[in-house]
Amino acid sequence: MASVGSTAAAALENLLELLPVDPCELSDRQVVDWLGRVTEAKRHIEALELAGAAEVNRRSDPEPGGDSLAKRLGHKTPAQAVEAMTGSSAKSARRLIADVEDLAKLPVVEAAVLDGRIGRDSAEAIAVELKKAIPTADAGRVAVAESELVRLATGSSADRVREEAQKVAAELSPESIDERAKRAHEQRYFWIGKEDNGLAPVSGRLPVEVAAKARMVLDGFASPKRKVSFADAGDGGADAPADTRTIGQKYADGFDEVFSAQARIADKLEVGGDHPTVWVTTTEAELAAGKGLAFFAGASEPTSVQVARKAVCTGGLQEVVLTETGAFLRLGRSKRAFSRRQRRAMAARDGGECIIPGCRVPAYRCEAHHVISWFEGGPTDVGNGVLVCPFHHDEVEKGPWQLKMVDGRPWVRWSYGGKTTEWQPVGSHLTPLSAT
Repeated sequence: MASVGSTAAAALENLLELLPVDPCELSDRQVVDWLGRVTEAKRHIEALELAGAAEVNRRSDPEPGGDSLAKRLGHKTPAQAVEAMTGSSAKSARRLIADVEDLAKLPVVEAAVLDGRIGRDSAEAIAVELKKAIPTADAGRVAVAESELVRLATGSSADRVREEAQKVAAELSPESIDERAKRAHEQRYFWIGKEDNGLAPVSGRLPVEVAAKARMVLDGFASPKRKVSFADAGDGGADAPADTRTIGQKYADGFDEVFSAQARIADKLEVGGDHPTVWVTTTEAELAAGKGLAFFAGASEPTSVQVARKAVCTGGLQEVVLTETGAFLRLGRSKRAFSRRQRRAMAARDGGECIIPGCRVPAYRCEAHHVISWFEGGPTDVGNGVLVCPFHHDEVEKGPWQLKMVDGRPWVRWSYGGKTTEWQPVGSHLTPLSAT
């Protein structure tokens, strides 16, 4: 292991400039800056801790016939010695030594940790997955994988890094993923127990592909956009009761409907569903300037253009052009929303989730968004579309998240106050290992 700490002093001094500090008195921008400095300093402290544990581990495993530091300190293992020296839990000490040993097999990742470029959580996420491939994979391809994952880790969460590392490890060593799939297939089961007091217990373990299909179907029944209604209810829906079912109860009712094989099941399994058409009512002058009020079909009150921009992404758009005196002039051509086929293509391209880093909302529960708005001439095609959850759809329209398309692939960054992150590609964007 090379010397460590060459960049730690600057990071610690950067934090010390703000101390002491009362977080309650900081502005939003100052809190963001402060936490960023704390995180940077933490990475360097973790590097120093790992370096120290690595040395304890090395001195506790000498050449045959030599002395062991751990034993001289009265402990059987290096982990026990670290536990005693640091006052940490036995579990934390064992994890620290395990990380040291794993990183020793991955020099690129180890170097990135020791100079503070990535944190321990991300390093561990990479090491745990890549070490599975080391015995059978080509060393050169492993080194390339290390570099790509380190690059990803400098701007992504540890959870995202772990997901990408799992994919890379499977590519490096396809045999391991095949063995896991075979084992899962052999261990699958589903069981409905004996009824007790009117209820039957259900248990089981399903392969991931089966669970994904079941979850997607049941999520369709649990969707908040799917309301309870009755055929004889009034047009305004005033007679429809509020849906007070829990998510679990909705899942149970969905299970019932799936196996009842009702004729209307195809309509009930939609996730996200069809969205209302947006009528954009303008005068001819406003239309030329790209302005106007937006009306949802069936709603009497107009909404803002900001809301319309979001709705145009997920539903249809039709312009109703009026004269300056309010008389009808013409009905514009209807513009279609993203199709199901386009949504599936975007999901496959971008990783199957909301594209905002850290958001785990699956693609089938997301809304399609025009990166370049319809109002600005953006087309409704895969090269101008992304999938975002409803919350982040609002944030993209008005908040700190920013998107752009580069060679048909979405890139994202976050900007707030004076802090702006680097642009990052979305989804499974690592360089293909087979190309090296």
